[in-house]
Amino acid sequence: MSFTLEAETQIYLMSVLLGVGIGMVYDLFRAVRIMIRHKKAAVFVEDIVFCALAGFAVFTFATGLTGKLRVFTIVGMAAGFVLEHFSIGRAAIFLFRKLVELLRKVFVKPLVGVIHKIGQKTKTGFVKSHIILNKNKKISQKPLKVDF
Repeated sequence: MSFTLEAETQIYLMSVLLGVGIGMVYDLFRAVRIMIRHKKAAVFVEDIVFCALAGFAVFTFATGLTGKLRVFTIVGMAAGFVLEHFSIGRAAIFLFRKLVELLRKVFVKPLVGVIHKIGQKTKTGFVKSHIILNKNKKISQKPLKVDF
């Protein structure tokens, strides 16, 4: 199947746009990692999911438009991904990190402080209850005296 130069240029530009879209999906995964700290196993699973999604998008796009995998579509997608990653992606992740830090500072830290104060207030009550329960346990373990 042969394409004109104009058709190949349009397909190339669409592949660049797809690369930008794939980069944005990757940024979503990065944003989730910023919000919720992950262990290495979870990051591995996320990377596998991303690779599967990206691979499906690349295969579907390349074979759907041209009938086979062409190098210029892969190059276009890679170029779009790199452009997005080093321009919009960096700016978006930078702003998202700042937003998450601000939200943690405004909401999470005060909430942790309130929970800590509640814990300090209730701690003495729990300690007293524990001491009383231990005394009652010792008393209850003594054998009963039987009078005849």
